[in-house]
Amino acid sequence: MENNKATFPTIGEYVREIFNITGLLAQKDKSSSILSDSEKKKLQTKLKRLADENSKIDGKLDELMNSLKLLLERAIGEDRIVCMALEAIEELLITYKAVLGDDGTFLDKRNSAKWFIKQYVLDRVLLSFYKNYLRLNVPASKLSLPDLRIWALPNIEGQKINWPLRKAWQLIYDSLSISQSSFHYPDKSSGDYRASQNLENAQHWSTTDQIPSISSLFNNLEYSLTLLSSSSNESLRRVVSASEKQRLKLILFIGRVSAYCFREVDRNFGREFLLECIKHVQGQSSRLSRINSKLERHLKTVEKSIGSMSEVDVNKLYFYEISEYWAQFAISTEHGSRLLQNYITHDSFIDLTSLEKAKLVIAHVGAYLGHSILTSIDMTPSKKGMPYNFPEFLCEGLQLKKSPTSLTEIDNYFNRLKLAKLDGVLNWLANWCYANYFYSQNSFKESYIYYEVAFKGAKYCAGRNQYLLVNQYIESCAKNGKFKEMKKAVAWANYLGLEIRWLRGWDNPESESSLKDLYKFMGNYSLKYNKL
Repeated sequence: MENNKATFPTIGEYVREIFNITGLLAQKDKSSSILSDSEKKKLQTKLKRLADENSKIDGKLDELMNSLKLLLERAIGEDRIVCMALEAIEELLITYKAVLGDDGTFLDKRNSAKWFIKQYVLDRVLLSFYKNYLRLNVPASKLSLPDLRIWALPNIEGQKINWPLRKAWQLIYDSLSISQSSFHYPDKSSGDYRASQNLENAQHWSTTDQIPSISSLFNNLEYSLTLLSSSSNESLRRVVSASEKQRLKLILFIGRVSAYCFREVDRNFGREFLLECIKHVQGQSSRLSRINSKLERHLKTVEKSIGSMSEVDVNKLYFYEISEYWAQFAISTEHGSRLLQNYITHDSFIDLTSLEKAKLVIAHVGAYLGHSILTSIDMTPSKKGMPYNFPEFLCEGLQLKKSPTSLTEIDNYFNRLKLAKLDGVLNWLANWCYANYFYSQNSFKESYIYYEVAFKGAKYCAGRNQYLLVNQYIESCAKNGKFKEMKKAVAWANYLGLEIRWLRGWDNPESESSLKDLYKFMGNYSLKYNKL
């Protein structure tokens, strides 16, 4: 059953992968100044606490995001870029929570993650970056980064992939007009083992898909630049300013992040999906770039009309003008989306050609959002392998759990699930039916066994259908002396924004006193609080 279990990745897995993407968690080099051993242990502890989902999940997420902010500040050293990265991550966390609470999934973990990437991640990250690039006035930082669309995406020729990290190193060599060998090991007669190792590592990173930690990359860069600045060979000597060194680090950081993300896509979902993602990013980047170009021209016109402005005033102008533009964009596209929905749900929409559909969609919501909607339409469940009888079994189970009259009736439902190979997808629903049956018989110990399995199985796949289950599980925990488990259920409910009976409206529903009162109140065997 585990092989076909329907689930999204857990919030702990999701956040750990965010840290893995940055490369800031893996620190093999003890001399790294980005993350000390004690800081790494503290961070690992925070990640474990989040994964345990014991209490105040949102609070633990805030702690981890604060830790990530500090690490990014140390690694990147440019506040605007750090804010851009954090804004994108925050957007993804909000989106993920909404999907867990509303959509749910009938797919296994791998395919659920694949769906989430294509449906949400690519567009949300791109929009966040392009929007905040101007909103935070990143051009004022004068970073002079080469166009990311040219070098921060993989190039694929047959089976060979040119990863962004390799291209990042090449940008550094080119900017200093020096070869790879001379950059990392300028004085080969010196017998410098570390320089020799740096060159070997750089060559390895450029010819394989291995992605090193940020500390390894930065230490290699720092040492190589130090050797160049004091090289006995004048033709190789290069002296790089502090600001230029920071720019080179940023190029490596971006190259590393991009290479890691696309490598994982290739490893987990295959070359075809990798190509889909690259094509999608290229197309949407071009559309957003055109929007930004128009906005930049508008901002320059406003600046010119106002006259002399302080840096603070210019930043305010960028922030408010761009925020207003995207606020109006959201309003107009929401209106267009409502009108478009009427067309999409009409039977005649199916008969339109792909070109006709594209024209209709873009006419209502524009090219950028239109492309997202067209992608969404293409990924409807009927086209992506939803079992044909899944809706039928789901509706039947949701109805059965309201009034299960006998164990035989539930056994029959569960056996048919197994025959249809949907036991891994709707096992939580079958267990919910068993739990409600025993609850109706006042067999609270027996019902708890099934409520626990149902709750754990439903968390990352049931979407909006888990509201009542969570409340019933909380009561079952209280009636069976499971205070710790009840706290976890309350934490999950609060994370998703699900109302908990007898706690709704409380200022601090996860305080120890609130939880103890709930535990005592619902633990009364003579009272039953939940309707089936």
